[in-house]
Amino acid sequence: MKTTVQRRDPETRLGFPIWYHHHGGKMSIELFDQKNKVLIIGGNAAKIILQKASPMFPNMKGWFVDWLVIYFKPCHEKACGRSRFNKETLAAAFGLSESSGENSDWLIKRFGADSAEQGKYIRWENFLNIPCPGTGNDGDPNVSIYLNDEIRNAVRRLLA
Repeated sequence: MKTTVQRRDPETRLGFPIWYHHHGGKMSIELFDQKNKVLIIGGNAAKIILQKASPMFPNMKGWFVDWLVIYFKPCHEKACGRSRFNKETLAAAFGLSESSGENSDWLIKRFGADSAEQGKYIRWENFLNIPCPGTGNDGDPNVSIYLNDEIRNAVRRLLA
């Protein structure tokens, strides 16, 4: 993990980074399972599942971050994906550190952020997108989350 990145403020619209969808403020904790190392953060049309990789793949280190965006429920229109994060990357994504991944400077310079890692996340202050910046409009294949104290503390406990 690289620890020093030239942070840049993003262009904003109504106080949000332009790459962040305003429904990120509606995301909340749906499940926290300390024993099994699982955290689900969701809203009406999006969900993030953080889970320790080793229970599924015994020799694997790190965390799986699964994301799901539902566009139209009746037809099951959706976008989803999975990324693998190490502990440091997960902490940075959720604002528990200010480090960024290798080769993330260009992402921060182009879109504006405090911390980022290509294909995993971008974060400015309490505004997080997984796995990438968006347009801030409906239809993007990413999940926006506003990082409140409850979410940060749950991730902190998950990583402990």
